[in-house]
Amino acid sequence: MVGAKLLRWPGGARAVRYALHAVLCAAALVVPVPGAAHAQSGGPNLLKNPGFDWPAQTNGDVCAPGWSKDNAITPHEWTAFWTCKSGEELNQDLVNRAPEFRVMTVDIAADRVRSYPTSASFFTYRSINRSAGLYQIVRGLTPGTRLRFSVWVNLLTTNSDVLPLHSSRQPGGLQARACIHTTGFVALTPNLNDPAVVCSIWMRPYDTWGELVVEATAASDAVAVIIDTTAEYPVIHNDVHVDDASLVVIGNAPAPQQPAAPAGAQPPAGSGAAAPGVVVKTPTANVRAAPTLNSTILASAPQGTTFTVRAYTADRQWWQIEFSRAQDGLAYIHHSVVTPNAAAQAALGGHAAAASQPTSPAQVVVNTGGSRLNIRATPSLKAPILGRAQNGASLEVKGISPDKQWWQIAYAGGTDGTAWVMAQYVVPNPAARQLAGLP
Repeated sequence: MVGAKLLRWPGGARAVRYALHAVLCAAALVVPVPGAAHAQSGGPNLLKNPGFDWPAQTNGDVCAPGWSKDNAITPHEWTAFWTCKSGEELNQDLVNRAPEFRVMTVDIAADRVRSYPTSASFFTYRSINRSAGLYQIVRGLTPGTRLRFSVWVNLLTTNSDVLPLHSSRQPGGLQARACIHTTGFVALTPNLNDPAVVCSIWMRPYDTWGELVVEATAASDAVAVIIDTTAEYPVIHNDVHVDDASLVVIGNAPAPQQPAAPAGAQPPAGSGAAAPGVVVKTPTANVRAAPTLNSTILASAPQGTTFTVRAYTADRQWWQIEFSRAQDGLAYIHHSVVTPNAAAQAALGGHAAAASQPTSPAQVVVNTGGSRLNIRATPSLKAPILGRAQNGASLEVKGISPDKQWWQIAYAGGTDGTAWVMAQYVVPNPAARQLAGLP
Protein backbone atom coordinates (compact mmCIF):
# COMPACT_ATOMS: atom_id res chain seq x y z
CA MET A 1 0.00 0.00 0.00
CA VAL A 2 2.80 2.38 0.89
CA GLY A 3 4.50 1.79 -2.42
CA ALA A 4 1.31 2.72 -4.24
CA LYS A 5 1.30 6.07 -2.48
CA LEU A 6 4.73 7.26 -3.60
CA LEU A 7 4.30 10.24 -5.89
CA ARG A 8 7.17 10.37 -8.38
CA TRP A 9 8.03 13.52 -10.25
CA PRO A 10 8.20 12.41 -13.90
CA GLY A 11 11.76 12.64 -15.26
CA GLY A 12 14.48 15.18 -14.64
CA ALA A 13 17.34 15.43 -12.17
CA ARG A 14 17.02 16.36 -8.51
CA ALA A 15 18.09 19.95 -9.21
CA VAL A 16 15.25 20.33 -11.69
CA ARG A 17 12.79 19.06 -9.11
CA TYR A 18 14.02 21.56 -6.54
CA ALA A 19 13.67 24.40 -9.05
CA LEU A 20 10.14 23.32 -9.91
CA HIS A 21 9.36 23.10 -6.22
CA ALA A 22 10.49 26.70 -5.71
CA VAL A 23 8.23 27.88 -8.53
CA LEU A 24 5.25 25.97 -7.13
CA CYS A 25 5.76 27.43 -3.66
CA ALA A 26 6.04 30.94 -5.04
CA ALA A 27 2.77 30.50 -6.91
CA ALA A 28 0.91 28.84 -4.02
CA LEU A 29 -2.36 30.48 -3.06
CA VAL A 30 -2.48 31.99 0.43
CA VAL A 31 -5.79 31.14 2.06
CA PRO A 32 -6.02 33.06 5.36
CA VAL A 33 -8.55 32.36 8.08
CA PRO A 34 -11.29 34.98 7.87
CA GLY A 35 -11.01 37.51 10.67
CA ALA A 36 -7.54 36.40 11.77
CA ALA A 37 -4.19 37.99 11.06
CA HIS A 38 -1.25 36.08 9.58
CA ALA A 39 1.35 34.74 11.94
CA GLN A 40 4.07 37.26 12.64
CA SER A 41 7.61 36.36 11.66
CA GLY A 42 9.38 38.89 13.87
CA GLY A 43 8.81 37.24 17.27
CA PRO A 44 10.57 34.07 18.40
CA ASN A 45 8.96 30.83 17.28
CA LEU A 46 8.19 28.74 20.37
CA LEU A 47 7.87 25.48 18.44
CA LYS A 48 10.57 22.85 18.10
CA ASN A 49 11.19 21.63 14.56
CA PRO A 50 8.64 24.03 13.00
CA GLY A 51 9.78 22.98 9.51
CA PHE A 52 8.87 19.30 10.03
CA ASP A 53 12.41 18.23 9.15
CA TRP A 54 14.52 15.12 9.77
CA PRO A 55 15.23 13.12 11.86
CA ALA A 56 12.03 11.12 12.07
CA GLN A 57 10.54 9.15 14.95
CA THR A 58 8.23 6.15 15.27
CA ASN A 59 5.02 6.82 17.20
CA GLY A 60 3.20 4.65 19.67
CA ASP A 61 -0.12 3.09 18.70
CA VAL A 62 -2.80 5.25 20.34
CA CYS A 63 -5.30 2.39 20.00
CA ALA A 64 -2.94 -0.15 21.62
CA PRO A 65 -1.01 1.69 24.36
CA GLY A 66 2.44 0.30 24.94
CA TRP A 67 2.93 -0.82 21.34
CA SER A 68 4.67 1.09 18.59
CA LYS A 69 3.20 1.61 15.12
CA ASP A 70 5.72 1.04 12.36
CA ASN A 71 3.87 3.08 9.73
CA ALA A 72 3.35 6.12 11.99
CA ILE A 73 6.58 7.98 11.22
CA THR A 74 6.64 11.71 12.03
CA PRO A 75 9.28 14.46 12.14
CA HIS A 76 10.91 14.72 15.57
CA GLU A 77 9.04 16.76 18.19
CA TRP A 78 5.67 16.07 16.49
CA THR A 79 3.31 13.32 17.70
CA ALA A 80 0.67 11.56 15.60
CA PHE A 81 -2.90 10.95 16.73
CA TRP A 82 -6.02 9.43 15.21
CA THR A 83 -9.48 8.16 16.15
CA CYS A 84 -9.75 4.50 17.13
CA LYS A 85 -12.49 2.21 15.87
CA SER A 86 -15.43 1.39 18.07
CA GLY A 87 -18.76 -0.41 17.85
CA GLU A 88 -19.77 -1.40 14.34
CA GLU A 89 -16.56 0.11 12.92
CA LEU A 90 -14.58 -2.85 14.30
CA ASN A 91 -16.13 -5.12 11.68
CA GLN A 92 -15.24 -3.02 8.64
CA ASP A 93 -12.31 -1.00 7.38
CA LEU A 94 -13.87 2.11 5.84
CA VAL A 95 -14.17 4.40 8.87
CA ASN A 96 -11.51 5.25 11.45
CA ARG A 97 -8.77 3.16 9.91
CA ALA A 98 -5.46 4.37 11.36
CA PRO A 99 -3.72 6.67 8.85
CA GLU A 100 -0.17 6.07 7.68
CA PHE A 101 2.28 8.83 8.65
CA ARG A 102 5.57 9.61 6.92
CA VAL A 103 8.07 12.37 6.17
CA MET A 104 7.58 13.65 2.61
CA THR A 105 10.64 14.80 0.66
CA VAL A 106 10.98 17.00 -2.41
CA ASP A 107 12.32 14.15 -4.52
CA ILE A 108 9.11 12.20 -3.91
CA ALA A 109 6.62 15.06 -4.43
CA ALA A 110 8.05 18.56 -4.79
CA ASP A 111 4.63 20.23 -4.89
CA ARG A 112 3.70 18.70 -1.50
CA VAL A 113 6.70 20.21 0.31
CA ARG A 114 6.49 23.93 1.02
CA SER A 115 10.00 24.49 2.41
CA TYR A 116 13.04 22.42 1.54
CA PRO A 117 13.64 19.60 2.23
CA THR A 118 10.64 17.90 3.89
CA SER A 119 7.06 18.14 5.14
CA ALA A 120 4.96 15.92 7.39
CA SER A 121 2.50 13.72 5.55
CA PHE A 122 -0.26 11.30 6.44
CA PHE A 123 -3.03 9.60 4.49
CA THR A 124 -5.88 7.10 4.50
CA TYR A 125 -6.32 4.81 1.51
CA ARG A 126 -9.91 3.98 0.50
CA SER A 127 -11.02 4.96 3.99
CA ILE A 128 -11.44 7.92 6.34
CA ASN A 129 -10.53 8.82 9.90
CA ARG A 130 -12.90 11.13 11.77
CA SER A 131 -10.07 13.02 13.48
CA ALA A 132 -6.36 12.59 12.77
CA GLY A 133 -3.30 14.78 12.77
CA LEU A 134 -0.23 15.99 14.64
CA TYR A 135 0.40 17.85 17.87
CA GLN A 136 3.23 19.31 19.94
CA ILE A 137 3.22 20.38 23.59
CA VAL A 138 4.93 23.68 24.40
CA ARG A 139 5.95 24.29 28.02
CA GLY A 140 7.41 27.11 30.08
CA LEU A 141 4.68 29.65 29.30
CA THR A 142 3.22 32.29 31.57
CA PRO A 143 -0.52 31.75 32.15
CA GLY A 144 -2.47 34.55 30.48
CA THR A 145 -0.09 34.81 27.51
CA ARG A 146 -1.89 35.41 24.24
CA LEU A 147 -0.61 33.12 21.46
CA ARG A 148 -1.01 32.74 17.73
CA PHE A 149 -0.51 29.35 16.06
CA SER A 150 0.00 29.19 12.30
CA VAL A 151 0.62 26.20 10.05
CA TRP A 152 0.49 25.54 6.32
CA VAL A 153 -1.37 22.55 4.89
CA ASN A 154 -1.79 21.08 1.42
CA LEU A 155 -4.55 18.54 0.75
CA LEU A 156 -4.88 15.94 -2.00
CA THR A 157 -8.24 14.16 -2.06
CA THR A 158 -9.36 12.16 -5.06
CA ASN A 159 -11.16 8.97 -6.03
CA SER A 160 -8.80 8.55 -8.97
CA ASP A 161 -5.60 6.51 -8.87
CA VAL A 162 -4.25 7.74 -12.20
CA LEU A 163 -0.59 8.73 -11.89
CA PRO A 164 0.89 11.24 -11.52
CA LEU A 165 -1.43 12.56 -8.82
CA HIS A 166 -1.53 16.35 -8.92
CA SER A 167 -5.21 17.26 -8.77
CA SER A 168 -8.12 16.53 -6.45
CA ARG A 169 -10.90 14.93 -8.49
CA GLN A 170 -14.02 13.42 -6.92
CA PRO A 171 -12.80 14.69 -3.52
CA GLY A 172 -13.67 13.01 -0.24
CA GLY A 173 -14.52 16.16 1.71
CA LEU A 174 -11.08 16.28 3.32
CA GLN A 175 -10.54 19.38 5.49
CA ALA A 176 -8.12 20.70 8.11
CA ARG A 177 -8.01 23.12 11.01
CA ALA A 178 -5.49 24.45 13.55
CA CYS A 179 -6.19 24.25 17.28
CA ILE A 180 -4.64 25.31 20.58
CA HIS A 181 -5.30 23.29 23.73
CA THR A 182 -4.95 26.08 26.27
CA THR A 183 -3.95 23.81 29.18
CA GLY A 184 -1.68 21.50 27.17
CA PHE A 185 -3.31 18.40 28.62
CA VAL A 186 -3.13 15.58 26.07
CA ALA A 187 -3.57 11.91 27.03
CA LEU A 188 -2.58 9.77 24.01
CA THR A 189 -4.87 11.80 21.74
CA PRO A 190 -6.14 15.39 22.09
CA ASN A 191 -9.74 15.74 23.24
CA LEU A 192 -10.90 18.31 20.72
CA ASN A 193 -14.29 18.61 22.45
CA ASP A 194 -12.60 19.90 25.60
CA PRO A 195 -13.75 23.48 26.37
CA ALA A 196 -10.06 24.35 26.75
CA VAL A 197 -9.52 23.78 23.00
CA VAL A 198 -9.82 26.71 20.58
CA CYS A 199 -9.78 25.97 16.84
CA SER A 200 -9.75 27.82 13.54
CA ILE A 201 -12.48 27.25 11.00
CA TRP A 202 -12.19 24.20 8.74
CA MET A 203 -10.38 24.85 5.45
CA ARG A 204 -9.95 22.88 2.21
CA PRO A 205 -6.77 23.98 0.41
CA TYR A 206 -6.86 21.36 -2.32
CA ASP A 207 -3.66 21.07 -4.38
CA THR A 208 -2.24 24.29 -2.93
CA TRP A 209 -0.78 25.57 0.32
CA GLY A 210 -3.21 27.27 2.70
CA GLU A 211 -2.40 28.87 6.05
CA LEU A 212 -4.39 27.90 9.14
CA VAL A 213 -4.31 30.47 11.95
CA VAL A 214 -5.80 30.41 15.43
CA GLU A 215 -5.33 32.59 18.52
CA ALA A 216 -5.89 31.65 22.15
CA THR A 217 -4.81 32.52 25.69
CA ALA A 218 -2.67 30.08 27.67
CA ALA A 219 -4.59 28.85 30.71
CA SER A 220 -1.53 27.21 32.30
CA ASP A 221 2.23 27.02 31.80
CA ALA A 222 1.78 24.70 28.80
CA VAL A 223 -0.30 24.52 25.63
CA ALA A 224 -0.63 21.96 22.85
CA VAL A 225 -0.75 23.04 19.22
CA ILE A 226 -2.78 20.66 17.07
CA ILE A 227 -3.29 20.10 13.35
CA ASP A 228 -6.61 18.27 13.02
CA THR A 229 -8.16 16.77 9.88
CA THR A 230 -11.32 14.93 8.96
CA ALA A 231 -13.01 13.65 5.81
CA GLU A 232 -16.52 12.72 4.73
CA TYR A 233 -15.98 9.98 2.15
CA PRO A 234 -13.49 7.07 1.88
CA VAL A 235 -12.04 7.91 -1.52
CA ILE A 236 -8.86 6.32 -2.80
CA HIS A 237 -6.59 9.16 -1.62
CA ASN A 238 -7.17 11.42 1.38
CA ASP A 239 -3.64 12.83 1.77
CA VAL A 240 -2.49 15.62 4.10
CA HIS A 241 0.80 17.51 3.91
CA VAL A 242 1.93 19.90 6.67
CA ASP A 243 4.81 22.40 6.73
CA ASP A 244 6.11 25.67 8.23
CA ALA A 245 4.42 26.05 11.62
CA SER A 246 4.88 28.81 14.17
CA LEU A 247 3.69 29.67 17.65
CA VAL A 248 4.32 33.26 18.69
CA VAL A 249 3.40 35.46 21.63
CA ILE A 250 1.14 38.35 20.60
CA GLY A 251 0.39 39.86 24.01
CA ASN A 252 -1.27 39.27 27.35
CA ALA A 253 -4.87 38.31 28.03
CA PRO A 254 -7.28 41.10 29.07
CA ALA A 255 -8.07 41.47 32.74
CA PRO A 256 -10.47 38.81 34.06
CA GLN A 257 -13.24 41.32 34.68
CA GLN A 258 -13.22 42.09 30.96
CA PRO A 259 -13.13 38.66 29.28
CA ALA A 260 -11.87 38.61 25.72
CA ALA A 261 -14.53 37.72 23.19
CA PRO A 262 -13.46 35.43 20.36
CA ALA A 263 -12.99 37.01 16.95
CA GLY A 264 -16.42 37.40 15.42
CA ALA A 265 -18.32 38.17 18.61
CA GLN A 266 -20.27 41.39 18.86
CA PRO A 267 -19.59 43.93 21.65
CA PRO A 268 -22.19 44.17 24.43
CA ALA A 269 -25.15 46.33 23.57
CA GLY A 270 -25.51 49.58 25.46
CA SER A 271 -28.10 49.99 28.18
CA GLY A 272 -30.44 51.66 25.75
CA ALA A 273 -29.96 49.18 22.92
CA ALA A 274 -32.99 47.23 21.85
CA ALA A 275 -31.17 44.61 19.78
CA PRO A 276 -31.82 41.04 20.97
CA GLY A 277 -28.71 39.43 22.41
CA VAL A 278 -27.41 36.64 24.62
CA VAL A 279 -24.61 36.65 27.22
CA VAL A 280 -22.44 33.63 28.00
CA LYS A 281 -23.15 32.55 31.59
CA THR A 282 -20.85 29.51 31.87
CA PRO A 283 -17.03 29.67 32.17
CA THR A 284 -16.81 28.96 28.43
CA ALA A 285 -19.34 28.29 25.69
CA ASN A 286 -18.80 26.72 22.28
CA VAL A 287 -19.82 28.67 19.20
CA ARG A 288 -20.77 26.15 16.53
CA ALA A 289 -21.22 26.15 12.76
CA ALA A 290 -24.61 24.42 12.91
CA PRO A 291 -27.32 23.83 15.57
CA THR A 292 -26.10 20.41 16.68
CA LEU A 293 -23.65 19.19 19.31
CA ASN A 294 -21.77 17.27 16.61
CA SER A 295 -21.08 20.33 14.44
CA THR A 296 -17.80 22.18 14.09
CA ILE A 297 -16.70 24.36 17.02
CA LEU A 298 -15.74 27.76 15.61
CA ALA A 299 -14.58 29.25 18.92
CA SER A 300 -14.88 28.97 22.69
CA ALA A 301 -16.35 32.15 24.17
CA PRO A 302 -15.48 33.11 27.77
CA GLN A 303 -18.08 34.03 30.38
CA GLY A 304 -19.55 37.48 29.82
CA THR A 305 -19.22 37.49 26.03
CA THR A 306 -22.27 39.03 24.34
CA PHE A 307 -23.59 38.03 20.93
CA THR A 308 -26.25 39.70 18.81
CA VAL A 309 -29.13 37.32 18.14
CA ARG A 310 -30.61 36.90 14.68
CA ALA A 311 -33.06 34.02 15.23
CA TYR A 312 -33.60 30.74 17.04
CA THR A 313 -34.21 27.17 15.91
CA ALA A 314 -37.71 25.74 15.78
CA ASP A 315 -37.10 23.60 18.89
CA ARG A 316 -35.77 26.71 20.70
CA GLN A 317 -32.61 24.87 21.73
CA TRP A 318 -30.20 27.02 19.73
CA TRP A 319 -29.74 30.73 19.18
CA GLN A 320 -28.54 31.89 15.78
CA ILE A 321 -25.97 34.62 16.39
CA GLU A 322 -23.90 37.05 14.38
CA PHE A 323 -20.32 35.74 14.12
CA SER A 324 -17.97 37.17 11.52
CA ARG A 325 -15.63 34.15 11.48
CA ALA A 326 -18.43 31.91 10.23
CA GLN A 327 -18.59 31.43 6.48
CA ASP A 328 -21.90 33.27 6.14
CA GLY A 329 -21.47 35.50 9.20
CA LEU A 330 -23.87 33.40 11.29
CA ALA A 331 -23.24 30.73 13.93
CA TYR A 332 -25.10 28.93 16.73
CA ILE A 333 -24.88 28.72 20.51
CA HIS A 334 -26.87 26.43 22.80
CA HIS A 335 -29.55 28.00 24.99
CA SER A 336 -28.22 26.30 28.15
CA VAL A 337 -24.96 28.27 28.20
CA VAL A 338 -26.30 31.78 27.64
CA THR A 339 -28.74 34.24 29.17
CA PRO A 340 -30.95 36.20 26.74
CA ASN A 341 -31.45 39.92 27.30
CA ALA A 342 -34.89 41.48 27.55
CA ALA A 343 -35.18 42.01 23.80
CA ALA A 344 -34.27 38.40 23.07
CA GLN A 345 -36.69 37.18 25.74
CA ALA A 346 -39.45 39.24 24.18
CA ALA A 347 -38.63 37.86 20.72
CA LEU A 348 -38.63 34.31 22.06
CA GLY A 349 -42.02 34.82 23.67
CA GLY A 350 -43.41 36.55 20.61
CA HIS A 351 -43.03 35.73 16.98
CA ALA A 352 -39.34 36.07 16.25
CA ALA A 353 -38.14 34.33 13.13
CA ALA A 354 -36.94 30.78 13.54
CA ALA A 355 -33.43 30.13 12.27
CA SER A 356 -33.10 28.38 8.97
CA GLN A 357 -30.95 25.42 9.89
CA PRO A 358 -28.21 24.72 7.37
CA THR A 359 -28.73 21.26 5.96
CA SER A 360 -26.74 19.06 3.64
CA PRO A 361 -28.45 16.22 1.77
CA ALA A 362 -28.34 12.86 3.49
CA GLN A 363 -26.17 10.67 1.27
CA VAL A 364 -24.15 7.47 1.26
CA VAL A 365 -21.11 6.91 -0.94
CA VAL A 366 -20.55 3.52 -2.52
CA ASN A 367 -17.28 1.98 -1.39
CA THR A 368 -16.85 -1.52 -2.79
CA GLY A 369 -13.18 -1.35 -3.68
CA GLY A 370 -13.94 -1.08 -7.39
CA SER A 371 -16.88 -3.34 -8.19
CA ARG A 372 -20.47 -2.15 -8.62
CA LEU A 373 -23.02 -2.32 -5.82
CA ASN A 374 -26.36 -4.07 -6.25
CA ILE A 375 -29.48 -1.93 -5.76
CA ARG A 376 -32.34 -4.12 -4.55
CA ALA A 377 -36.12 -3.75 -4.37
CA THR A 378 -36.30 -4.61 -0.65
CA PRO A 379 -33.76 -4.90 2.18
CA SER A 380 -32.91 -8.54 1.48
CA LEU A 381 -30.22 -10.45 -0.38
CA LYS A 382 -33.01 -12.42 -2.02
CA ALA A 383 -34.77 -9.30 -3.34
CA PRO A 384 -34.71 -8.51 -7.09
CA ILE A 385 -31.75 -6.43 -8.30
CA LEU A 386 -33.06 -3.20 -9.82
CA GLY A 387 -29.71 -1.79 -10.88
CA ARG A 388 -26.07 -1.31 -9.89
CA ALA A 389 -24.16 1.72 -8.59
CA GLN A 390 -20.57 2.49 -9.49
CA ASN A 391 -17.90 2.61 -6.79
CA GLY A 392 -17.69 6.20 -5.52
CA ALA A 393 -21.27 7.07 -6.52
CA SER A 394 -23.32 9.23 -4.12
CA LEU A 395 -26.83 8.01 -3.34
CA GLU A 396 -29.58 10.05 -1.69
CA VAL A 397 -30.76 8.50 1.58
CA LYS A 398 -34.40 8.13 2.55
CA GLY A 399 -34.08 5.88 5.58
CA ILE A 400 -32.49 2.82 7.15
CA SER A 401 -33.74 -0.66 7.98
CA PRO A 402 -34.56 -1.48 11.63
CA ASP A 403 -31.46 -3.69 11.91
CA LYS A 404 -29.26 -0.91 10.44
CA GLN A 405 -27.97 -3.33 7.75
CA TRP A 406 -29.63 -1.64 4.74
CA TRP A 407 -29.98 1.95 3.57
CA GLN A 408 -33.11 3.04 1.75
CA ILE A 409 -32.17 5.30 -1.15
CA ALA A 410 -34.01 7.42 -3.70
CA TYR A 411 -34.25 5.36 -6.89
CA ALA A 412 -36.55 6.08 -9.80
CA GLY A 413 -36.72 2.41 -10.73
CA GLY A 414 -38.23 1.39 -7.39
CA THR A 415 -41.96 0.80 -6.96
CA ASP A 416 -42.31 3.80 -4.63
CA GLY A 417 -39.32 5.73 -5.93
CA THR A 418 -36.94 4.08 -3.46
CA ALA A 419 -34.66 1.03 -3.30
CA TRP A 420 -32.12 -0.52 -0.91
CA VAL A 421 -28.33 -1.02 -0.67
CA MET A 422 -26.28 -2.95 1.89
CA ALA A 423 -24.86 -0.74 4.64
CA GLN A 424 -21.51 -2.52 4.76
CA TYR A 425 -20.65 -1.35 1.23
CA VAL A 426 -21.42 2.36 1.65
CA VAL A 427 -20.30 5.20 3.91
CA PRO A 428 -22.90 7.68 5.19
CA ASN A 429 -22.22 11.39 5.48
CA PRO A 430 -23.03 13.19 8.76
CA ALA A 431 -26.54 14.14 7.57
CA ALA A 432 -27.35 10.50 6.79
CA ARG A 433 -26.04 9.35 10.16
CA GLN A 434 -28.17 11.94 11.89
CA LEU A 435 -31.23 10.91 9.86
CA ALA A 436 -30.71 7.27 10.85
CA GLY A 437 -29.94 8.03 14.50
CA LEU A 438 -26.38 6.69 14.22
CA PRO A 439 -23.53 8.04 16.39
